[in-house]
Amino acid sequence: MKILKIFSISFSIIIFIVFLGILYDLSYYDSSYVNRSSITFSKNNLNSKKIKRTFPILEKYYYIFKRKLSNEQNEYWKVEDKSIREQLPKVIKIEGKKKNFLVGTNLDKLETNFSNWPRSHGGYSSMRFSSLREINKSNIHKLKVAWIYNSNDGKKSIQANPVVNDGMIFFPTPGNSIVCLDAATGKEIWKYKVSKGFWAAKRGLLIWNDLKNKNSKLIFTNDDQLFMLDVKTGKPIKTFGINGKIKIGSSPTVPTIIDDQLVIGTTKPSIEVYDLYSGDLKWKFYLRNIDRDQLNHRDFHGGTPWGGISADINNGIIYITTGNSAPYFVGITRPGKNLYSNSVIAFDVRKKEVLWYFQETCHGLWNFDIGAPPILTTINKDDKRIDVVVAVTKLGNTIILDKHSGEPIFDYEKKLAPTSKIPGEKTCEYQPSFKLPEPFSRNVFKIEDVTDKSIKDREFVMSQVKESNYGFFQPHELNKFTISYNINGGAQWTGASVDPYKNILYVSANESAYKIMVTGSDDPNKVLDYKTNFMKAERLIDLEGYPGIKPPWGTLTALNLNNGKIIWQVPLGYFEELKKRGMADTGTANFGGPTATLGNLVFVGGTLDKLIRAFDSETGEELWSYKLPYIGSAPPTIYEVDGEQYIVIPATGGSSLQRMYPDMVEHGDAYVAFKLEK
Repeated sequence: MKILKIFSISFSIIIFIVFLGILYDLSYYDSSYVNRSSITFSKNNLNSKKIKRTFPILEKYYYIFKRKLSNEQNEYWKVEDKSIREQLPKVIKIEGKKKNFLVGTNLDKLETNFSNWPRSHGGYSSMRFSSLREINKSNIHKLKVAWIYNSNDGKKSIQANPVVNDGMIFFPTPGNSIVCLDAATGKEIWKYKVSKGFWAAKRGLLIWNDLKNKNSKLIFTNDDQLFMLDVKTGKPIKTFGINGKIKIGSSPTVPTIIDDQLVIGTTKPSIEVYDLYSGDLKWKFYLRNIDRDQLNHRDFHGGTPWGGISADINNGIIYITTGNSAPYFVGITRPGKNLYSNSVIAFDVRKKEVLWYFQETCHGLWNFDIGAPPILTTINKDDKRIDVVVAVTKLGNTIILDKHSGEPIFDYEKKLAPTSKIPGEKTCEYQPSFKLPEPFSRNVFKIEDVTDKSIKDREFVMSQVKESNYGFFQPHELNKFTISYNINGGAQWTGASVDPYKNILYVSANESAYKIMVTGSDDPNKVLDYKTNFMKAERLIDLEGYPGIKPPWGTLTALNLNNGKIIWQVPLGYFEELKKRGMADTGTANFGGPTATLGNLVFVGGTLDKLIRAFDSETGEELWSYKLPYIGSAPPTIYEVDGEQYIVIPATGGSSLQRMYPDMVEHGDAYVAFKLEK
């Protein structure tokens, strides 16, 4: 009896502690967290790591209990019922901005030291453009290999393009190191081994010219850590954090500097700000805000800014793009619009507030991430030079927004979207459709897209299509495939390049249809089982394993930002076997991304054929190519040393390409630089 009494008392104490823990979690306040809007408060930590780590099962049963006691979820979309939704207007037209434009600031003039490449994507504007023109259309045929560097510490795809500072070039290696080379010769100067983590500088590096201490520093992330090294020696800056590194707690993006603050985006998802000299955390802002249309619902499923950050450093404003809320393909556990997901966001670092946001996809169920940093540039509109933010997306859209207000420059439509067939799922009534700028890739699967490579191939693909759902923002159905251009469609993390003098955007894109099936029970009380790992994702392929749609399967596009019209579009890449059969212009999946120059050239790699190519920026004509030892896995970097122009590209294979074509992709560790033959 005594043992039973002790057990009962102990059990009661445990239950009481759990109860107190829940209350504490609901009321937890941390002054370092910035309030997110007038209707939210920083106590919204229902999904905190404390509870999940200690009592992970509580979260699941909390939601099940909540669903049974309340009809709250059914109130999010008043028109979920199909018969009611069909009575709504089919299309809502949204006018683009017509007046009250502020005079442009010519952001392109802010970055003029083209001998260097201080940040991934070029500079803070992320234009990935070089004004160097020694290499041009007249002499491109003289472009030869200047040097090749092999790290010899592993083989793995590298996704970050190198940065350059005063004759030195820096990049991550497959073996989780950071290397500094002589930018003219490729000779190794130093190598810094990251002690732990998986992928050093996955999204890129940053050079900071510290005027206060009169030296330069290299800043990068590795998994959940942020590092700062001396550029000349490769040694950690001991005054920053603990021996040159700080713990972030989640996988961050490429850092950005505003004033004396180091700004990063994390997968929490959040914006975090650290002291540039000490590494001390100053404050956080969670990108998982409550939506004003969702009353008191705690929508902690926001958008992760994994694609990167661009910045107007003069005004202290950063611009970010965000991904899809998780789980990707079912939104039952994250009802509502999922504010800040699939969005372009302007954030004032000095005021610690969101200035504006534009959400491309409402309550995303398709993994339509906006995975590349937005581009800051200026365009001509109504005879005015105006500042804009440009984002390229998986849907093949080019979103052009007024930099100051976030208003779209061009008209667009919101179209009525289908209801979900998954019990408990609520879809958004309307989704966007853009006619201008013209889409640079297919974004809605149609029957006419099915391959015609051969009769047998077409029949094989059609048999898959007949057993699947497809169409405009078609939601998923339990245990049945849905076809869409999502996972590897459109523009990827490699993004685009902009010529700020001609107002032309260059973007490489994938056209690859996927079949997605959400698996699980049709019991609404088990919706928490609908996680990303409870699904099937397969490429729609023909009998030979090629894409089950008509070519092109990969493209390079030039788009006029002033009027939104495509200037030219060409297939990018080829399959050797199909080329032998007379199908040379198919294009392939690609994850390299272009870089444009004032020499009227566009350089791009990333294709399955391992070629790096140079195109005429005005016509799209291919002028030069070179076969790399491995697939070019990141955008080229352009720089100058002693009056000579160089182009360098990581050639390490492609992790995404390997998943798509495991028999065709080999990983390596090469970095290849080119210059003109004298």
